[in-house]
Amino acid sequence: MGDLVAKRYPAKLFANLADHTYVECGTGGKGWACWGGKNGGTELRRATGSTIRANEIAEPDEHAGITCYLINGVCHQAANRILLPASITVRGARGYEVSEALFGTYGRPGGFLGMCSAPFDQHSGTVGDSPECTAVAMKMVRRKRTGKRRLRTQPRTRVRVATPAERKYLKGVLAIYQQARRPLRSAMHARKFAAGRDLVDFHLELFMHQVDYKLDSRVDRKTDRRLREIRRSTERSRQRMEQWLVNRHMTPVEFAHEFDAETKVFQHALAGALKSSQYSKLLALPPDSVVTLADPRIVRRVFKKNAFKR
Repeated sequence: MGDLVAKRYPAKLFANLADHTYVECGTGGKGWACWGGKNGGTELRRATGSTIRANEIAEPDEHAGITCYLINGVCHQAANRILLPASITVRGARGYEVSEALFGTYGRPGGFLGMCSAPFDQHSGTVGDSPECTAVAMKMVRRKRTGKRRLRTQPRTRVRVATPAERKYLKGVLAIYQQARRPLRSAMHARKFAAGRDLVDFHLELFMHQVDYKLDSRVDRKTDRRLREIRRSTERSRQRMEQWLVNRHMTPVEFAHEFDAETKVFQHALAGALKSSQYSKLLALPPDSVVTLADPRIVRRVFKKNAFKR
């Protein structure tokens, strides 16, 4: 079985922007861009998993079913889906915990009244490795690079597999997605008002699961209530923005700006609700620091058509 490698690079041209992440197989012979670029990054972590399955999850556009940028997720959620066969995520990338809190580990299944449907097809029955991701391919690549020198068959970087606690956390995440699949699909298909409430409940459950994992379930009742209020408010605000977008009261570029503003409001609210040490632990950021998630380069490229899929 081959390796799947999570990679990242910082957006140096844009202050406070989260890292871009993408995925490669261990040989470097194949990569998946996840909405952005797929070259020049540094390794976050790697683990063993079917590269054929990863490629099927990625789909030809390499978005991994994250249908609409900023509605269903960003590069982090696309990369996490592709990394599913290896049971790792892009945790460790700057801004990832904020992204996970707002989109979930594997993305939002849809937006306002079912816009941008993004089902997570996990291709669970798929196994094996792509030819460019095998040990033979790795040797061929290294032979070209090193000439007659002795080839190393093992990667130089340390394998950073998920810890038992992270594996348990991801198992819980996948269970939440599975339990929510049918009611969300039913509500969105019928375009019921309940779809909005279901999305709020779904993301609230994911967020509190993240809080329990990152803060070791050491949050008192008052703080727990406040965190729930903050996350509900953020989800409702986002659904209002999506409604304005669908009704053409807001352009996609304006939506991206408003989304970044809401992202900052969310982080400031968390900073006010948590101790500095808790905020840093939950979001992996200094208490006086915030990040944004909308990459201006991707926004310009993706939103040229000034429309989203319904």
